[in-house]
Amino acid sequence: MAGMTHRLKLLLLAALACSISACSPKPKPPAEPASIPAVPAAPKPNPNGAATTPQLQQAVETAADLFNRGENDLACEQVKRASGVKGSGSPADLELSQRLERFRQACEPSE
Repeated sequence: MAGMTHRLKLLLLAALACSISACSPKPKPPAEPASIPAVPAAPKPNPNGAATTPQLQQAVETAADLFNRGENDLACEQVKRASGVKGSGSPADLELSQRLERFRQACEPSE
């Protein structure tokens, strides 16, 4: 009879453990990560549309940098030096030439 009581205690203990585990709160599913805003990828350089005249590109970038830093007199000197640089006619060179022309106009005294 003592062996049966021991088995009965083990059986009751196992039943109690199962019922407790069934009643325990279920773990919450992991929270979904916050949606990260989509950042568009930087445009890849297009060799067909790239400036074909490095001197023109350098002149425009230098003038733009000087204007952005408030060095307008130096920027206007850079624009004057770059006025002789001609592009090859590619779309990128045409855009750079137009920017250079806008810089030149900004350097002219107002009437």
